[in-house]
Amino acid sequence: MPTIHNNENDVPVGLQHRNLKMNRQAPYAGLNDSNRAEKRQRLIKKETFVKKEPVASTTSTSTFARRPALGDVTNRINVKKSSTMAMHQKKTTTIKRSFTVYEPKVPTTPVVNTFGSLDLSSPMSVAKAVDLETIKEEESVSHDIDSEDKYEASACWQYAEDLTKYHLETEKQRMASPSYMARQSDINSKMRTILIDWLVDVHCKYDLHPQTLHIAIHLIDRHLEKHLSVPRQRLQLVGITALFIAAKYEEIYPPEAKDFIRITDNAYTREELFAMEVDLLSSVAYRVTFPTAYQFMKRFLKASRTCDDRVEHFAHFIIDRSLQEYKMIKYAPSRIAAAAVHIARTQMGDTPAWNSTMEHHSSYSESNLHDCVEDLKEILWNAQNGIGKTSKLTAVRRKFEKERFMAVATLKLAFADAQ
Repeated sequence: MPTIHNNENDVPVGLQHRNLKMNRQAPYAGLNDSNRAEKRQRLIKKETFVKKEPVASTTSTSTFARRPALGDVTNRINVKKSSTMAMHQKKTTTIKRSFTVYEPKVPTTPVVNTFGSLDLSSPMSVAKAVDLETIKEEESVSHDIDSEDKYEASACWQYAEDLTKYHLETEKQRMASPSYMARQSDINSKMRTILIDWLVDVHCKYDLHPQTLHIAIHLIDRHLEKHLSVPRQRLQLVGITALFIAAKYEEIYPPEAKDFIRITDNAYTREELFAMEVDLLSSVAYRVTFPTAYQFMKRFLKASRTCDDRVEHFAHFIIDRSLQEYKMIKYAPSRIAAAAVHIARTQMGDTPAWNSTMEHHSSYSESNLHDCVEDLKEILWNAQNGIGKTSKLTAVRRKFEKERFMAVATLKLAFADAQ
């Protein structure tokens, strides 16, 4: 028979804790449903909840909380963003705009504007004035040949026209006298022509810049003008020294002194070359920059806006040929260049041969060029037909018969029938 335990302590050990746990989880055991609900409500009302207040720090008087454990590692106090927003808010100001009404001032007396001799008080006069202004603006635009080079770093397009005007003013001050050869004691114009013909061959042999040749010829004439007793035996030394100076001034890699000595078949020494260099530079006061026909020719060709390369080569042929002629010294380099461009455009069929833009940049009208044009045509005609003493000197002709210059020296002259 099962054993009956009347004492609580007589319960087996394995069941004591289970019964105790069950009694704790069921405090309302033994009550009926109505009594259990009423008892539950009374117990809920008696329960109180205690809210823990934060313990104030005894080591700091600050009202701010310290940094969190995994927050900022410094001892800086963490301030809530909400507490600093007011400190960083920018003040906004409103701009009050005031509007001022400007009233035009009406003159008390009528003003009559004049444009030259035109009275602008009438509508017809105003229309004429506007037309004249438009014409002037169109002419200024058509005469502008430099603005197209504004993206070229080496063009100096803003100063090109001013430089041309300066050269036109100074060229006459640096021209040699057209009568100096008559005062020479031992040399004549024929010797000068032979010397220049030989220098053209030397110039081509060393492949020098065209400007170098023109500066050299100018140095020769200026020196012979100052030294009227130059012996003919030293005329060749004057020529190679002038080319030596011009090459050092114009070329990037000029020939050396020994090259110019060797080209004379060692007729002179280096010491003589250097001594003549000092004399030549003294004759021109050490001013080697001369306005030449070549640089004027380039400027006038640009003003002509020609697209035919033969025009440039033929004009170049003319100005190089004019260097040999002593009679052409009486003309300024700019006039020779303008006349050469005129003849070249006529030769190649560019019409008109001379226009307003070319006249503007050269300061020469077509009538001003007539005498120089006729002299140059005569020189070309005689050279092509073997007439005259200088026709046998063919260095310039051989130079421009090459394909490099489109063989312009072999062209039949367009004005041959007029001679």
